Amino acid sequence: MERVSAQQLAEWAAEARERWSVPGIAVGLLYDRETVFAADGVCELGRDELVFPETTFRIASITKQFTATLALALVQNRLLALDEPPVGSRVEATIRQLLSHQGGLACEWPPALEELGKGDDGLQRIAEEEPPRLPVGPGELFSYCNVGFWLVGAAVARASGLTFQAAMGVRVLEPLELEATDFEPGQATRGHDQAEPGSDEHVVVDHPYPQTRTPSGGLWSNVQDLLRFAAHHLGGPGPLSRESIQEMQQPQIAAPGGSYGLGWFLRQSGGRRIVEHPGSVAGFQSLLLLVPDERFGFAALSNSSRGSAAIRDLLERLGLGSTGPDFPLEPEQLAAFGGTYSGDGIEVEVAPADGRLSVAVTTFEREFEVVDAEWRGERLTFPRDGFVCVGVLAARTE
Repeated sequence: MERVSAQQLAEWAAEARERWSVPGIAVGLLYDRETVFAADGVCELGRDELVFPETTFRIASITKQFTATLALALVQNRLLALDEPPVGSRVEATIRQLLSHQGGLACEWPPALEELGKGDDGLQRIAEEEPPRLPVGPGELFSYCNVGFWLVGAAVARASGLTFQAAMGVRVLEPLELEATDFEPGQATRGHDQAEPGSDEHVVVDHPYPQTRTPSGGLWSNVQDLLRFAAHHLGGPGPLSRESIQEMQQPQIAAPGGSYGLGWFLRQSGGRRIVEHPGSVAGFQSLLLLVPDERFGFAALSNSSRGSAAIRDLLERLGLGSTGPDFPLEPEQLAAFGGTYSGDGIEVEVAPADGRLSVAVTTFEREFEVVDAEWRGERLTFPRDGFVCVGVLAARTE
């Protein structure tokens, strides 16, 4: 991997941030034991506080690699069994299958998570409930699933005798000296969403994040800590053995663009083996990427709902973008993909035009709460067009 200077990285970060009107971005590169950092922009629009490499962001689903690391640490100590279902849950999927999104479970939990208990007992209450299932069994299909990581988090708590968050601190964060990584941030950026789809204008957002979701996306961190974590997964000292690190990076099931290991997406780019995971939650987008054969790491954090576009610019500068083969298709073949697809609060409209496919993505809220009269507090959800759920009862709409 060709080395990049701090000045060059700073110029690239500034250009990417400005191109996509991202409020703030921080990026770090790891070359074996040498690190390079850059940051640009502000922590919050309308305020003067600048982003630095030390600045913390919500890392969202990069948390999954931390949860998988914690689980493998307990497997090493024979407190968890990787190829058995988590004790105390109602799933048939093994911990291996849950950590690789092949548990046969729906991505999210239909009821509001707050209904299943707040505080330290929330994960255990989730484990005791009947989980939302897909019409496929464990091991049959890759389907991205946050619920699976909550169940692993509950198993971690049961096996360790600690809360999930405390176990993460004792077995992963403290051994790696990740002092800026936590579930409760100190000085941190604010998240920003686009004022409307496609707009350069952003507004500050502050969505609550239930404690029961933390195993799948609850951590905050900075690029410095993420590269320390990356160094361990490139063979440096830490809680996992070399064998456990390799286990996490082994393909478990085919996934879009490549395959999925235990907490990691796996792909090839320009002949390089890439191990990575993005993170996305309201107002934040991020990426942690490893090139194990070159002992290279890349971490990027942004406080914008379109931050991944800026991060992709940086990856392309480094020659690490997605480089799949081109397959020309005839107009009638492209037409077969046209249509409107919807689910889980997202609607995607695909239209063939001029030998290409145009894609328009709309996100919308499908859950509502009655705020007045005798039904006050009851929730209505619309899981897909034509159906409505009142509480736990579903009915077809006319």
